[in-house]
Amino acid sequence: MPKLSAPVRRSRGLPRTLAAFALLALCGGLAHAQPAAPPPSIAPAGKAWRSGAGFQFADKEKSTRRSVSGIACAPGAARVPVCLVVFDEGMEARFAELGHGKLKPLGSGVRFAVPGKELDAEGAATDGRYFYVTGSHAVKRSDCRPNPASRHVLRFRRDPASGLALGGAAGSEVPAGYQQTTRLLDLIKGDAQLRSSLDRGRCLGTGALDIEALAVRGGRLHVGLRGPTQAGHAFIASVDAEALFGTGDAALRVIRVPVGERRGLRDMAVAEGGMLLLTGPDDQVDSGDAGWAIVLWNDRRQAGLPAESRTLATLDLRRVHRGACDKETKPEALALLQETATAYRVLVLSDGMCDGAPLVFDIPR
Repeated sequence: MPKLSAPVRRSRGLPRTLAAFALLALCGGLAHAQPAAPPPSIAPAGKAWRSGAGFQFADKEKSTRRSVSGIACAPGAARVPVCLVVFDEGMEARFAELGHGKLKPLGSGVRFAVPGKELDAEGAATDGRYFYVTGSHAVKRSDCRPNPASRHVLRFRRDPASGLALGGAAGSEVPAGYQQTTRLLDLIKGDAQLRSSLDRGRCLGTGALDIEALAVRGGRLHVGLRGPTQAGHAFIASVDAEALFGTGDAALRVIRVPVGERRGLRDMAVAEGGMLLLTGPDDQVDSGDAGWAIVLWNDRRQAGLPAESRTLATLDLRRVHRGACDKETKPEALALLQETATAYRVLVLSDGMCDGAPLVFDIPR
């Protein structure tokens, strides 16, 4: 770095204005060397959206209502956003409408045809034609035992008119076009960056695989990981959606995305300017205070080049009100409500809060 202790000398015949300009240029260079300003901390734009009586479940209603883990929204024929909401407890998902400060649970839902008691659903996405849901593919947090039911990725047809799942055969709870696969796990086993996350005996918090985010664009399904993380980067596994549910080459790509130290992915949402990533503490035991943030990832960057991302804002949750049904605030699900030239308006739902307690954030671009 240039030293400023010596005076700036003006050469013989050099106009004083040029000498002053040289000093300004030198100072300007130092200004450019300063670290970038931290992203803004954004508080919710108002109180949590109302959800009436909330989602209804036959068993463990309160704890299941507090386990919202993913959301996928698209407008139906009436242009009202209809969303599939998934929970990391049980084997059911629910539908809801968004609008006018309300998340309105609908009477319909989907029951997953996966063997076992709990899919541990952690992500939902839609491309307008299908809904996609992924289990965590993780071992159990309590004792590191495998959870085979969580190793599934599902999809089923979406009705473009109602925005709900397209009905299946008469008398069946299974929606039309329902498919489920465990191929993703085999693909990850074959990847040099992630295969060690599946080592026998590896627990959450020690580099074990933990899927928590899902998005789809251009025929590719993007699966976001809470763990493992690496040196301030999270991993996204991207596959060809049609091939994943068939027998063709799913063309797995694993991308390391800069998201900040001790943070992993919690959800993703498709935007025009890129992919919005909801990030939060990864699985490491010392990451609980890492906080949550919204990151913009350039998902259209050419394959093989280093990933481009930018942290747009951190989420200020200090004044979030908790009702009698709520336990804790852990953002887990993300939906894009509106995109303008200056901001993204997003809806964030939290695990630990009944029906996700949806909060609106205006995130500057």
